[in-house]
Amino acid sequence: MNRPEVYALIDDERAFQAAKWAGPHDWGEGDCSSALVLPIVKAAVLTEETGEVARAVLDADPTGLRLELVQVAAVAVAWLESL
Repeated sequence: MNRPEVYALIDDERAFQAAKWAGPHDWGEGDCSSALVLPIVKAAVLTEETGEVARAVLDADPTGLRLELVQVAAVAVAWLESL
């Protein structure tokens, strides 16, 4: 997989996250790019996704690992967008 393909996957995941978390919810409003989501919540989301990466490694699940790494990258990008 080349870098443009990876970036496209991350961009697609960002769009998915933005749509899924649009509007108010129990932890704020919007996805991790939103100033209305506290940094501690963003850290929790990133940590949860990182835990899923570890689980995919333990389960020897290369398909799951790829998916979870994309989600980690998308959450990190969203958080960066909020800075």
